[in-house]
Amino acid sequence: MTTLFTDLNSYAEWRNGIPATKTVGFVPTMGALHTGHLSLIRAASAQCDVVVVSIYVNALQFSSAGDYQRYPRTQTEDVNLCSAANVNVVFAPLRTDLFNEEVVQLVQPSSAADNFEGSDRPGHFAGVVTVVDRLFSAVRPTHAYFGIKDYQQVAVISDMSSQLHPDIAIAVCETEREHDGLAMSSRNRFLSEAARASAALLPTALTATITHWKNGTTQTGALIEVARATIAQDPTIDIQYISIVRAGSMDQVQTVGSTDVIIAAVVIDGVRLIDNMSFTNA
Repeated sequence: MTTLFTDLNSYAEWRNGIPATKTVGFVPTMGALHTGHLSLIRAASAQCDVVVVSIYVNALQFSSAGDYQRYPRTQTEDVNLCSAANVNVVFAPLRTDLFNEEVVQLVQPSSAADNFEGSDRPGHFAGVVTVVDRLFSAVRPTHAYFGIKDYQQVAVISDMSSQLHPDIAIAVCETEREHDGLAMSSRNRFLSEAARASAALLPTALTATITHWKNGTTQTGALIEVARATIAQDPTIDIQYISIVRAGSMDQVQTVGSTDVIIAAVVIDGVRLIDNMSFTNA
């Protein structure tokens, strides 16, 4: 049976009762759970004695108050999904449980946050690592689970955790996809029917790029042009960036090898979508 804690004191009392010999798997979320989140929960359940899922919509990582207000709040449905997935605890703290100070001192992210999402969304990653740092301290997990769909976020969080929470093992899980290849995301629900159809061009473009690499094209510029040309089939799609980086980093490469990753962001009908694919797993 899943227990819901909505304040830190009650959660801490429960956490203090978990023996030190037990492993605690943690899946941090902002709610609006989908199959991608459930895959993280399954991984945590398979590897840990106890599973904790947090639901906290983090205002610090939004660039505007409107985006923060717009983010879906579906706590009842989320708790029901967690219960069906045999999660032990859902932790849905108040803001004051994580940030009891009036002015929050932001954790500064590593240089992995400098470009791409970091430059397009100033302050985003500082907000992300600040709340994850507070959640790690509150939840006290032994393992934490993140999806590789948010490739840059995983890199930034991993850097922060290695410095501030070196005892927590970071587990990175593969992206869950829709029937047409679109990466599962809470943002997908904002897409109109036409925009949802257009969105399938994003994973198609990444797959086409990897196919060209398999066929012998190794120069980054030529491969990125393949992705751009595929997405350009729909002129309504605004390409934010397409790049190829070294695995586990945000370092751009000139000649692509099997360990590299193609990353991309687009805006469709006002909805920003990100995705990535590894050349290794192609």
